[in-house]
Amino acid sequence: MTSGIHHLTFITHKVQPNVDFYVGFLGLRLVKQTGGFEDGEQLHLFYGDRSGTAGSLITFLVWEDGAYGRVGHGQVSEVAFAINPSAVGFWLERALRFQLKIEGPKQEMGETVLRLKDPDGIIVKLVASPLAANDLWVGNGIAPEAAIKRIHSATILTEKTEQTQNFIEQNFGFQLLKHEGTIHRLVSHAGDMIDVRDAEGFWPGIAGTGTADHIAFRAVDKAAVEQVHDQLKAAKAGEINMHDRKYFYSLYVREPSGTLIELASDEPGFLVDETVEDLGMTLQMPPHFSSEADDLKVKLPQFSLPDEPRTIYRELPYIHRLYEPENADGSFIVLLHGTGGSETDLMPLAHKVAPNATLIGVRGRSTEEGAPRWFKRLSINEFDQRDIRFEAEAFAAFIEGI
Repeated sequence: MTSGIHHLTFITHKVQPNVDFYVGFLGLRLVKQTGGFEDGEQLHLFYGDRSGTAGSLITFLVWEDGAYGRVGHGQVSEVAFAINPSAVGFWLERALRFQLKIEGPKQEMGETVLRLKDPDGIIVKLVASPLAANDLWVGNGIAPEAAIKRIHSATILTEKTEQTQNFIEQNFGFQLLKHEGTIHRLVSHAGDMIDVRDAEGFWPGIAGTGTADHIAFRAVDKAAVEQVHDQLKAAKAGEINMHDRKYFYSLYVREPSGTLIELASDEPGFLVDETVEDLGMTLQMPPHFSSEADDLKVKLPQFSLPDEPRTIYRELPYIHRLYEPENADGSFIVLLHGTGGSETDLMPLAHKVAPNATLIGVRGRSTEEGAPRWFKRLSINEFDQRDIRFEAEAFAAFIEGI
C-alpha cells in the first residue's frame, strides 16, 4: 500500500501575505490556483515542488477577510518541511533578512528544528532531515542545497490518542516509529511522519482562518481510494464522502477525535491542464462551475507573485475588495452591497457594464443578526439616524483615502 502525506490544507485570512510567505520566503512554487470545488467564490492555492508531486504540497483556502479560527484538538496544529542539515544556518539568516521571528535550532524527536509562524500564525517548522526531494524547485534566491525538499511531518492534536493512532495505522498505511512524552510519531512508506499529540483537556479547535482544514494521505490511484472506502464503510467509521477533484480522486472521513482526513490519489496530478513550465500561472475553475466561470473569476481575490508588479494596499477602515482588469482604463466603480450581501456581490455585474474599469467593493460595518449593513436600524421601519450620519462621514473619509 502506498502511504504518506499527499498534502495539507489550511485557511488563510489574506491572500497576498500568504503568497509572499510561501513563495517569497520559503521558495515553494505556486503549482495551481483554482476556484473552490464546493464554493466557486473561494480561491484555492497549491504550493509545492517543481511539478507539484504528492508529498510536497501545502494548500490554502482563501477566506479573504474571513473569521479567525482557533487551533485545538481535532485539528492539525503544525506542518514541517524537510531541509538539508547544512541549510540550517541559511534559514536562520534568511529569516533575519525577511524580519521574521524564528526559534531554534532546537532538538525535537532527535532532529534539529527551526520553528516560525506564517502570516496567519500557523506554526511552520523546518527540519534537518535526510528525506530526499521528489522534484526539487529552486528559486527566489535559494540555492539547491538550501531549498525545501518536501513535507517532513504534521502534528495532529487529539483527545483520543490511542484511537487516532490506530485509525491512521489501520487505514492509511502508517506505523508507530517512536513515542516521546505526549507524542506518538507514525511513519509512512514514503518516510514522512505524523505526530499524534495527546491534547486531552485542551480546548477544541474552531474552523476559521489561521487553522487547518484537513490533512490528506496518499493512495496510488482511484481503485486504492475505493478499496479504503469499502474498508472504512465495513468498519462503520462514520460519514464518508467521495469526490473527483480533477487532479486527484478523494475520500473524506473524520478520525475519532474529529480531524478531517482526506485520502487522495497520486493520479492524475496537476499536469492535466497545464504544462510543467506553466504550472500555477492560470486560474483554473472546476468543471461544474464552467458556466459561471467568468463571473466567479471577477469575485476571487487577486494577488501578485514576489517578482511581479503589485498594487500597494493601505490599512483602511472598511473591509474592501479591489478588482483590476487586465486592460484597466483608469476608471473606477465603487460598489455597495445590500443587506446581507458582501463586497463582491456586484462585481460580476459591474464588470459586464464596464469591463475595463477598476472595481472597489466595500463591506458595510454595521451588522444585523450577523448580516452586513451600512447603518443600524432600531426596528424594521426605524433607522438609527445618529449611526447613519456617523457611517456616512466615515465612508466619505474612506473614499477620500483610497
